[in-house]
Amino acid sequence: MQYKELRGDFQVVVPVPAIAAAAATELFGQVAGFPMLVTAVKFLPSAAITFNGTNFVTLSVRNRGQAGAGTAVAATRAWSAVSSVALTPETLTLSATATDLQFATGDLLTCGFVHSGTGLAVPAGSAVQVTFRGR
Repeated sequence: MQYKELRGDFQVVVPVPAIAAAAATELFGQVAGFPMLVTAVKFLPSAAITFNGTNFVTLSVRNRGQAGAGTAVAATRAWSAVSSVALTPETLTLSATATDLQFATGDLLTCGFVHSGTGLAVPAGSAVQVTFRGR
């Protein structure tokens, strides 16, 4: 049996440690074991995050490729206009570019937090859930 023969969705959960305001952080998600297509991404906040139009944080789920230098963004969420409610999963916006959602065998999936202005803190115990299927 080959991975591409498996049916249904698979999920990877990336635990998020406490991230201080203005501290850019990139977290390892997984190395794709087979060609995969991202179908959904959710952020699961452990505590409320109050948006700020000037000083905010942006979460980006990226395909860093096999060499770790890729720039494709599969999904993103910024806390510049909408707050997060504690323990309430949020669906991130997926890229409208189909190739940004495709991972080849060996590609590295990461979750990055980048701050604008002085940024916002991200609470420890949060998580990013990436759903994908074989392609």
